[in-house]
Amino acid sequence: MSGTNLLQTRISNRRAVFNAVRSKGPITRAELAQVIGLTVPAISNIASELEEAGLIRQEGKRAGLRGQPAVELSLDPKGGYSIGLSLAYRQVSGVVVDLTGEVIRSETIEISERGPQATADALANLAKRLIAASQVPADKLWGVGCSVPGTVENGTFWYDKVQEGDDWTRFHLAETLEMLTGTRVYVENDATVAAIGERLYGIGRHTRSFFYMHFNLGIGGGLVLDGLSYRGAFGGAGEIGHMIVKPGGRLCACGSRGCLEQYVSLYAAAETICGPERTPDEVPSEEVTSALRNGDPRLAAWVAEAAQYLRIAIRNIEALFDPDTIILGGGLPQQLFDDLIAAANPLLPNLIHRHGNTQPRLMCAEHASQLPALGAAALPIALVTQMHGTTLAQPIDGSSGNAALAFLGIC
Repeated sequence: MSGTNLLQTRISNRRAVFNAVRSKGPITRAELAQVIGLTVPAISNIASELEEAGLIRQEGKRAGLRGQPAVELSLDPKGGYSIGLSLAYRQVSGVVVDLTGEVIRSETIEISERGPQATADALANLAKRLIAASQVPADKLWGVGCSVPGTVENGTFWYDKVQEGDDWTRFHLAETLEMLTGTRVYVENDATVAAIGERLYGIGRHTRSFFYMHFNLGIGGGLVLDGLSYRGAFGGAGEIGHMIVKPGGRLCACGSRGCLEQYVSLYAAAETICGPERTPDEVPSEEVTSALRNGDPRLAAWVAEAAQYLRIAIRNIEALFDPDTIILGGGLPQQLFDDLIAAANPLLPNLIHRHGNTQPRLMCAEHASQLPALGAAALPIALVTQMHGTTLAQPIDGSSGNAALAFLGIC
């Protein structure tokens, strides 16, 4: 445990009030006092500071209470903005969001060059176009978040699991993007990013602990435990795709046999319909969706088989982490999510008592098929909401010219 000083206490209280308004607003000062455990006068002082800093605003008055109507507080959408970038197979996408997570502008572009520098240039150019088109003031930009399908170490290195050993190995993507954009950059694994986005903008607003199963070509996982994002000692927490669910089964690129993503992933689904002329990663998700809607028996058989192994993975996750719920999200067509959840139920018995938890054990993410960069845009904001010492990857440059971030202790 580390000691605290007066400034640290003030910053901690500011973050607590900011986060409570973000997650529970519109909310009155009296309600904030109950939630946080400070006196109403103390809450009023902090709320005034946050309002003066342009981070929260008075939303209106609560009618129907005793005495004078109480003023409600909510986030000021114009208090800050962030850019979210997502690198996926053959394309990059980006969004600009305000402080409430509302998308201001979005864009997706196809890329043919997969080299590290060319990819970094495409991501940086997309970020600069989004900033210019949305006319976000420089002093209101909280940073750029970037989601990548690989392992991130300390926010600076990206290891492509498929291309390990080539130019991508230990490529300083965050540092490169900071130099190209002149902005704070956070790079994180796509599954962790998806979980963070769901924590801030989706189901995580109503539940404290969940495991996010993120579908891309493969399948990964993101952990939120007691409201905090957890990435592990080396950024690999939640690597569910390489959980062995069928000993001696199909050979995986990791060297093991019977890994989950060999049976439950977009790659595995596409493999059933790609034919001999194509590889599964050449099958667009739209074609998978069309085949499913047309009742292709090959996909129906895949759903039935995948559901068996999904049940095993869910039961193992529950035994290890005891989450409120497990969330499915990412790049699968929505109908495949719905069919997988239907086929996986009933789930294997859970011997852990749920103590009246009303959440279902398996859910579809609120943003499962929407704007994959939305979670990345949440990365700069997530640092403020990590109240007990962040486990998120830190940006390269710890300095910041943003007054609001300095006010909240992110500098």
